[in-house]
Amino acid sequence: MSSQQGIFFAIILLVSNFGAVIMDTSYFIKAFAASPKAVVPGYVVGGFAYFSIPWSLGTIMGLAALGLESSPIFPTYPRPMNNLEVTNGLVLPYIAVAVAGKGGAVAVLLMTFMAITSTLSAQVIAVSSIFTFDFYRTYINKNAGNKDVIRWSHLGVVLFAAISASLTAAFNYGGINMGWTLYMIGVVTCPGIFPLVLTILWNKQSGLAAVVSAVTGLATGLGVWLGTAQALFGKVSVDSTGQTLPCLYGTVASALSPLLYTVILSFIWPDNYDWTRFREEKLLLDSDTQTEESDREEQARQGSKGDVLSSASEVVYDKTDLRWKRYALFWSLFSFFGLWVLWPLPMYGAEYIFSKTVVDCGVAYMAMDKSTHTGCVSVVGW
Repeated sequence: MSSQQGIFFAIILLVSNFGAVIMDTSYFIKAFAASPKAVVPGYVVGGFAYFSIPWSLGTIMGLAALGLESSPIFPTYPRPMNNLEVTNGLVLPYIAVAVAGKGGAVAVLLMTFMAITSTLSAQVIAVSSIFTFDFYRTYINKNAGNKDVIRWSHLGVVLFAAISASLTAAFNYGGINMGWTLYMIGVVTCPGIFPLVLTILWNKQSGLAAVVSAVTGLATGLGVWLGTAQALFGKVSVDSTGQTLPCLYGTVASALSPLLYTVILSFIWPDNYDWTRFREEKLLLDSDTQTEESDREEQARQGSKGDVLSSASEVVYDKTDLRWKRYALFWSLFSFFGLWVLWPLPMYGAEYIFSKTVVDCGVAYMAMDKSTHTGCVSVVGW
């Protein structure tokens, strides 16, 4: 728990994942499509699962690999796994094959297939929505109907799928592995964090500041990332740019520099955005005219009674919304301080080291070393 590289990795993971979630449009689509009482519990449970499942799975499989790597049942036996296999995430399928044979391989393949397809489907829908509503209907055809929107949405799906597949193939043949991607992803996902957050929370931020700060923040992060790799390792290569310190400095620079840029630009060229403009946004397409007319007639007949009911519903909605905002804030702070502060940092400060007896017994147990395993039973109660 006192590993310096572990702390560096934790910072990279925290900042880059924060950027990935904030900038992931699929999260916004899911959140906007459901009520707060459904979104908040779902994201709380999903957040804890997002931490606990990979952490537990990685820990168990990592220890299992240590115990079984020298066993004839391990797929790479008699040689140990190389760095490329480890960084490409092959520890899990290797252990599954060693323990459960072909059934383990099928189980890992199914789990990976479900995880990737569910994630990619959400991204495809999100990108096609941006392509259709934020690009096509905003700048090309403001009066687009249902058929036009559906056609461009399909086009967005096809384009994004083709780009994703092409990038995957290019990364694979270019020697880019999962470890490199995990370390550097924050450099390209974090520049939009503060411009996006301030777009929602600060009406003084101008459109110019939001766009320019994100682009210059990306340039800053890329410059720091590549410059640090050159300064520390003497060259810019896949190996040097995938090291911990260049990725750490580049990720932090990408995340924090746009905050400085957007604040300065907003004070020089401030905006005063009117939040009521959201009500003018066109949300429905090709609404049924007869339905609209009947709704207006019904509202006219209700008169003042309808106004009172409308006001009451708005008050109820505001109270409900406020309650779930508080729940979301509580769980956000609880999960952050619990998982990132209260648990790991005291162990780091105490320079805690896991018991060698427990680790050795765990490895021996998974390696089925009966001579060592017998002694472990008496020592730690296996």
